Parts: sequence; structure tokens; C-alpha cells
Amino acid sequence: MIGIVGKPENTTKRLNYILVNNEIRKCIVNNGGLPIGILPMDDSFKLKGEGNKYELTSEDISNLKEVISRVDGIILQGGLVSNAYEEEIVKICLSTNKPILGICSGFNNMVRAIGGSLYEKKNNIHNKYDENYVHNVIINKSSYLYKILKKDIIPVNSIHIRVTDMNNIKNCRATAICSIDNTVEAIEIEEQKFAIGIKWHPELMSEMNNIFKEFVEVLK
Repeated sequence: MIGIVGKPENTTKRLNYILVNNEIRKCIVNNGGLPIGILPMDDSFKLKGEGNKYELTSEDISNLKEVISRVDGIILQGGLVSNAYEEEIVKICLSTNKPILGICSGFNNMVRAIGGSLYEKKNNIHNKYDENYVHNVIINKSSYLYKILKKDIIPVNSIHIRVTDMNNIKNCRATAICSIDNTVEAIEIEEQKFAIGIKWHPELMSEMNNIFKEFVEVLK
């Protein structure tokens, strides 16, 4: 049973939704997993940053721990905003060795949760929403990610403006970098059953299915 952490989206001025990426859902189902949505029990879905940061209460954290204890693994999906409860979910997973996969902004929240930081990089390298392949990433041959994909150079999509680099990550291992600007494209947190953050969107690439296959396998 894999919990996909919902992302808030204001589709109109009156209607608010918490969404799950359907492509991720399909990747889980196709590899034998059971996906369920993880929703906040409180108002922690308020946007984080720019004077609107929500501080989680002890009750909020207790609720999150209860929900996470009921699933076998967690996926932090991509999206336009990041939220206070997502970073807390990372911390809970790491403290309990609960397998976690972070994608795009999910990668960002993993980086922040373990003490790292990100910054905006507006150029013509990243944030190309409609292109299937934007640049190559170079994967460390001694990494778990290389063991999964069995390739050291792969072309990937790129749908983001926030990036990090070797100077801004902490308490993790950089396992893939962009071949053009050397920004970090994947991290692994060691001494965990499965704790991988990926900057690109593997759910949009059929050749990346082994990431989801491996994630489901480690839960068995």
C-alpha cells in the first residue's frame, strides 16, 4: 500500500482541490502496488513561504504519523507549491525507515527536510514543460539509482525552475547531475531501505518504470 501525498490546487476562486498525479497512480498499479491518497488532517495545506508559512502543531504531526504508519511506502509528487506537512512527512519516514520516493518538488521537500536548500534558476536548460527530453543526467555508478536503471547517462525531461547543487545539499548523497549545468538531479539518503529523490518526472517516461517496480518490490 503506497501513499501518494496530495498537492493543493486552487482551480477557481471558490473551489479548492487536493490532487494526485494520475500517471504516478498508474505506475504504482502497473507494478502491483495499491495507491491511496494522503490528505492533511488540518490546514497545513496553506502555501509555505512568502509570509504564509504554516507551523505544524504537535497534533498535526501526530495525525501525520498515524496516517503514515498505515501505509508501506510514500511518494511525494511534483507540483507548483510545497507545503509544511510534506517536509514533516519526509522526517517521519526517515525516522521510521519508511520507504520514500520524491519526484520534482518531492525531491525539493526531501532536500529541505534534511537541511539542504534550493534556489531559482531561470534559463533555457530547465522548465520545458512540453518536451519529453531536455538534457542528459549523469548517474553515479555506485548508486542505488544506477543499480535500478543500469545506465550511467540518460536523457530526461525537465519541468522546474528550482534547483540545488553540491554546495547546497546536506546529509545525503548526490547520485545524478545535469550534464549541462551540474545541478543535482537525484539524491539518496543512506542507511534507509529506500529514500530517493529525483528531479525529473519518471512517471512520464516508460523507460523509467524500473524505479516504480523497485519501489514496490522493496515494500514486499
